[in-house]
Amino acid sequence: MKSAELQGWDRLRHGGLLLDAPRLREVAAFAPEPLAVFYERDLRKRVAAILDAGDGKSADISAFVSFVLQQVCGFTESSGRWQRGPQVPAEWGRVAVTGETAKPRHLWQGPRGGLLPVFIDREKRVGIGRGRKATSQVLQWLRGGNEQLALITNARQWRLVFAGLDFDAFCEWDLDLWLEEGALSPQVSALRTLLQPALWSPKKEGVPAPLLQSVLDSRKGQAELSQVLGERVREAVEILVRGHGESLKVQCADVAPEDIYRAAVRAVMRLVVVLFAESRELLPRDNTLYHDAYGLGGLLEDLEKTAARGGARLARSWSAWPRVLALFRLIHQGSHHPSLPVPAYGGELFAAGDVASPNGLIRALAVFENACFEHEVLPDRDVHQILDRLTRTKVKLRQGRAGTWVPAPVDFSDLSSEYIGILYEGLLDFELKTAPAGDPVIFLAVGDQPALPLSRLEAMDDQALKDLLEKMKVTSSGDEAHAGEEEPGEEATEGDEASAEAAMDDAASAEDQPEADGDGEEEEEPAEDERHLTRTRAETWARRA
Repeated sequence: MKSAELQGWDRLRHGGLLLDAPRLREVAAFAPEPLAVFYERDLRKRVAAILDAGDGKSADISAFVSFVLQQVCGFTESSGRWQRGPQVPAEWGRVAVTGETAKPRHLWQGPRGGLLPVFIDREKRVGIGRGRKATSQVLQWLRGGNEQLALITNARQWRLVFAGLDFDAFCEWDLDLWLEEGALSPQVSALRTLLQPALWSPKKEGVPAPLLQSVLDSRKGQAELSQVLGERVREAVEILVRGHGESLKVQCADVAPEDIYRAAVRAVMRLVVVLFAESRELLPRDNTLYHDAYGLGGLLEDLEKTAARGGARLARSWSAWPRVLALFRLIHQGSHHPSLPVPAYGGELFAAGDVASPNGLIRALAVFENACFEHEVLPDRDVHQILDRLTRTKVKLRQGRAGTWVPAPVDFSDLSSEYIGILYEGLLDFELKTAPAGDPVIFLAVGDQPALPLSRLEAMDDQALKDLLEKMKVTSSGDEAHAGEEEPGEEATEGDEASAEAAMDDAASAEDQPEADGDGEEEEEPAEDERHLTRTRAETWARRA
């Protein structure tokens, strides 16, 4: 049985830790009923009008914000009292360090001290470029009073901000992603859940509102997402190697597989370090030029928007990886341009590869850095998958004796530099091997996740399969502390044998898993017909098992 999830949370843009997995589960219990059809129709029209207005300056932003908060999110006049523009009393104005006075544009006051301050910014991008000023003023406004949560929006971006004494965190919705293939996206569901009167109204006088209490509790007992990040990073390495398979065969035929693997690990660890640096503002993520042309946060936003338009656009585009490579060079060499000041960090991690080097690792690294300029390798779809693996993970929520896995963003600002080093070292424990053509290796999602060639599994007679199941039962039930827990992609079932069979069926039919063994084995991506035949064989074996 699945526990409640906050739909759309993992698809928002995040800065710092706002809500951890246990608190997300609590907040998800407040999910409202589906939006009424006539409000949904009206929302579509208004979203289209804002998007058609381009920079939004010609649109009535205040009216759009009022409609979303009242009709879509439920902050109606009956739930509390709205004050807007000049109606907001002067006492709500607070002087920022620049000497300017910041005051909410909209202010909702609900029962028992409930409060939702809404700030409107007319810059093109909230928190980016010139939009940094308004966001900074909101943080100062919060720290200047007893409030800790506020909403700032320019109609296209909606940022929920939390300000502590020495830190801040946010989640952000993007209007471009509110509609997906003609339907309201999960982002709207997350918006209507988090921005609703019930979560912003204290249950009694003198206590925080439920949403604020959840945020405060998350800071006290935040989940260690880093513990499950290692496997996601390894999967990203596999995607990178698979995407450069043909180029590696030609240009690195005499390079040892371990050097190819280590080169791929170095390239992916560059991404991890960049995400860490951006989260701590060691790189200028709020600089418009950096965000739009170099930053991984901006790149992921662009890829998400393209994917939301449907079709196979990302599979037919190859611009993302060259942009990532430009970012690597920027970090290593730096920039003295006044519009993009970045110091030259140098260092071995970001040093460029060399096709003429006698060092196999350096030669393989050069392939990852140059093949995309010579051939159509690593489409934007693969880069999107790599960034998705690195920035989103799954955390386990307990429900009685069982548990279930839910998606959650990775808070890189919470990772330590020591952990990044440990993560790097852990990845080097794997080896790269090529699976024989037509004989993929199947992960069995139970116990220690053994991986066996499909041909070997198919060749087992009934007794051998029975013995395999028995061994897997012992492995999967050996840890008392994890008895009854549910693995990712697997429903909790009754009985060890049933659990093993369900896990094998799930693992064998997993279409998107790289066909690799537990030592990092990798297979060139086959043509679609071959992939279909492989899936059919695997499913046939799973049913027999």
